[in-house]
Amino acid sequence: MPPKTPTTTNRSTPPQTQTQTQPQPSASTDITLLFKHTSHTILLLLTPHQTFTQIQALLLTILQERYPSGLTPMPSSPSQSKIPLPTHSHQISLALPKDAQDPQRGGWTELDNGVGDTPSALGLKDGAILAFRFLRGEEEEEEGADEGERGFEVRWPSYEEMYGEGVGDGDGEEKDLGSEVEGEEDL
Repeated sequence: MPPKTPTTTNRSTPPQTQTQTQPQPSASTDITLLFKHTSHTILLLLTPHQTFTQIQALLLTILQERYPSGLTPMPSSPSQSKIPLPTHSHQISLALPKDAQDPQRGGWTELDNGVGDTPSALGLKDGAILAFRFLRGEEEEEEGADEGERGFEVRWPSYEEMYGEGVGDGDGEEKDLGSEVEGEEDL
């Protein structure tokens, strides 16, 4: 057994530790697009250069995972059964709002997707809203319907649905239920 040799340590310098720095987040160019159909809203995080063909395939995959039995129809629909999902992404049609600032009031303009069409080519920004519908056989060649309006059903939530009933009941008075004492009159 070899003899131990004394080791010298320099106590004035702290031991070196390895530190790993996290890469700094880069400015993300991804955008979130909202896809609406009846009361359903699907948010997709996408790159602005993905083609709409790729986006439709991703949308269909998400719909098949999340809603395997189909989508809920509009409340005023004569049929209360689920809307079946298409089998192919090319059976999904997309539309942009006619009024991007107030999509609730303007209707929809159907996209005529060509090869290479992307959100950036259309000038879509983060948070843009698109409607979607499913094409079925003869419906794809439907005649007599307004080209941009047919079948894009989007239901916007009411104030009560978003914030609950009784919130902001409109009378402008604040109600303090614990401030009145029985027997006292307002002076």
